[in-house]
Amino acid sequence: MTRLRRSGLLLPYVLLLLAFLGAVQAPGARAAAADPCRKDQLGGAKVTASAEFDHRGRDYSLLSSVMEIRVPTSWGPAPDLLLDSRSPRYRSALRCLLGKVTEEEFFDWEWRLKPLTVTAHGTWTTVHYESVGWVQTLGPYLVGPWHLDAGKSEWTIGLRPPPNLARASWEDVKVRLGGPGAMSVSPAPTFGEKGTELKWRNLKGDQPFRVVFRPPAAQQWSAITATKGEFWETFGFDSASGAFWYLEASALLLLCVRRIRRSLGSDPAPREEQSIRTMKTWALLQALLVLVVYLGDNALGFMRQQMSWAGAYDSAVWLFTVLALGLVLCFLGRVGRPFLIGACTFTVCLAAACFYVEWSESTLLTSSDAELRPPGSWIVLLVLLTVLFVCVLGLVASGQRVLLMGDDGLPRWVMASVAFVLAASTVLWSFVAFERNWERLSWLADPEWQTYGGQWAVFYDQWWWFFPYEALLWVMAGASYLAPLALVGVLRICRSEQHEEDSFTPNQAEKFLLVALFALLVVPSYASYYGFSGDLVILIISLVVAWGLLALGQARSVLERPAADNAPLGKTVSRTDRSELLRLARRFRQLQSRLQRAGAGSSGERTATQESIEHEIDELDRCLPEGVRPVDLPFACGPMPTWWGNACRGALVACCVGLPATALMYWTDMIRNESWLVITQTGGGFLQILFEVVFWQSTWVAGGFFLGALWRDLPGRHGPTKALGVAVAFAVPVVAHQVIAQTIGQSMEGANPAMAAFASVMTFTGLVMDVQTFQSERRYWPTSAGLVAYVYQMRFASVAFCLAQLLALATIWKTLREGGPLEPPLSR
Repeated sequence: MTRLRRSGLLLPYVLLLLAFLGAVQAPGARAAAADPCRKDQLGGAKVTASAEFDHRGRDYSLLSSVMEIRVPTSWGPAPDLLLDSRSPRYRSALRCLLGKVTEEEFFDWEWRLKPLTVTAHGTWTTVHYESVGWVQTLGPYLVGPWHLDAGKSEWTIGLRPPPNLARASWEDVKVRLGGPGAMSVSPAPTFGEKGTELKWRNLKGDQPFRVVFRPPAAQQWSAITATKGEFWETFGFDSASGAFWYLEASALLLLCVRRIRRSLGSDPAPREEQSIRTMKTWALLQALLVLVVYLGDNALGFMRQQMSWAGAYDSAVWLFTVLALGLVLCFLGRVGRPFLIGACTFTVCLAAACFYVEWSESTLLTSSDAELRPPGSWIVLLVLLTVLFVCVLGLVASGQRVLLMGDDGLPRWVMASVAFVLAASTVLWSFVAFERNWERLSWLADPEWQTYGGQWAVFYDQWWWFFPYEALLWVMAGASYLAPLALVGVLRICRSEQHEEDSFTPNQAEKFLLVALFALLVVPSYASYYGFSGDLVILIISLVVAWGLLALGQARSVLERPAADNAPLGKTVSRTDRSELLRLARRFRQLQSRLQRAGAGSSGERTATQESIEHEIDELDRCLPEGVRPVDLPFACGPMPTWWGNACRGALVACCVGLPATALMYWTDMIRNESWLVITQTGGGFLQILFEVVFWQSTWVAGGFFLGALWRDLPGRHGPTKALGVAVAFAVPVVAHQVIAQTIGQSMEGANPAMAAFASVMTFTGLVMDVQTFQSERRYWPTSAGLVAYVYQMRFASVAFCLAQLLALATIWKTLREGGPLEPPLSR
């Protein structure tokens, strides 16, 4: 009983103590409930921020933001910053610091090429946050805490501190304008240099901040010509300028049709007439299709403005443009009546379905009024898969037809299988890229928000609404290869050596087609200056340089030297058995070796032996033009009996030799400098990768074909020296583009490694073709190295080959070490 009384006496004191502790803790608990971000605890935070513009060496300006926030570890949500990036508490803490998203709108369009890092040390927790943005069009941009307003004449960048960091100490703020000086600054900077590097110390977050400057003209005009609604957009690279290369190619094809038709005389063979008609048909179709592809959306915008249309029908226009392109290619490729009937039926049904969706505001397909909902979210994938299948099948069939000109090729089931695999891979890649993009855009959003699912549906609809445009550009880029394939197909059918036994080299009309092939396929002529096409400049330089190379070869080529009957030596050699040429070359070298050994004997014996050997050498030289030795003839003729055989052999060798070069250029363009991160979030990324591989591999193959076809006309006596001439012809237009781009401050990325890789591939191809020329001599040598040493007894060819390889390796190593600017994704 005594113990109970004592406990009863203590009870009021215990309750009083608990009430006091509750009163002390209640304000903090109530504050945490009212403000989960605990803004009152962030007054002691310290922030540094920098914005840097990179203009020079790029087609579009790059804005890079670096922000570092140091918060006390006593801040309530600070421990949450150390959790996994998918944790809701981690995202909530970051939202408190960055203040970038809300539950109603949480898309964050900036690019973060490096992950955000959080480190805790002592009494401080540090958040390091980097982001970038490409200024591809005029308008507002939000990158980190910075807001950029890109106008037509002036750009304005301002600092927008997160609301919770308004009272924090902004210890160090930097702005680097990357060249142009500031026109006005507010507030006045603490430090500055030439008006381009500005620094502020201990700014208050609530202070107005504004820097106005004028960007470089090249990047400014690139943004102007890419902005929808601008007058100059019609002439920009996404419109008329983008179509310019295709129109040039069509005009060049028509000139080739005229030249080759004249060379055939008045009565060409039916196959020759058919091949020429096919090339002419594609030249005209290409010109028409490219105008629809690149100017169709401009025409739609004009009609929308004139007729006051309220809906956005761009996606439907792009979709049916892709489908129309595929149908045209299917008709050109003659894929077969059953498939054509099925494709046309699908087109009619799809048109009816799109009309119904727009009229009824259904969610089965992408439309201007309603968002996709199941089952429409899967139906649209099947529709796009079918459209791409039609396009790719038409592209493969058309390529086969213009190359083989009606001869038997791949079975239709093989072409259909290839088309399905490529189409399915493209759609699958785009779906995965959508998921990665969604993670980037919603990196601060809480999946438990009520609006999360609705925002996902909005972005899913936008993604597939824009997909046909990406597919359209890459399919049209693939169709650009039909022009050079048509040139090769016409050369195969119409070459004069089939009828003229002494035709040792292409005639003038055939050389014109080869020069056109070099300009269209070998030299990368896609150039943009100030947002407008510069393809014509590069094309003209390429044609002039190629013709100059042939003119030089005409004067210095071994087989063009006049023989005894004043006819070119090549005509005489073409009537001589190749084994006889190799026998004469081997005999000449044996005599030279004997003459050198005779110099080591006694003086009397040496004189008699030398006279005998020199007399036999003179007999061998007597029937050849001055300066031409018997050993030069096999090198001049090449490994195959005809120039067409040399062309095919050169293309095959370059295809194999060029595989490492393609891997190098693929790494340079698609992987290094976080390029792969951008590619994996691009809807047309698979087509972009495929086009990259085909682009470089076709460059080497076409270069090898050009080298082999004109092997007997190129200057130089041996393979590496001939290849060096072709490499120089490739380098001149590339250097011209490099000089222009360097002068105006635009992108010249990839020029040096491209020239180095091309020179390496061509000189290797020349070496292999020389070795294959003497392949019949292989039985006389125990190893292949011995044969190479026998072939390259000539010092100049060896030096040319070694110098080309050393230069290529040095340039490639420099590229691997230094890297280059990252290309922006396709603007949506």
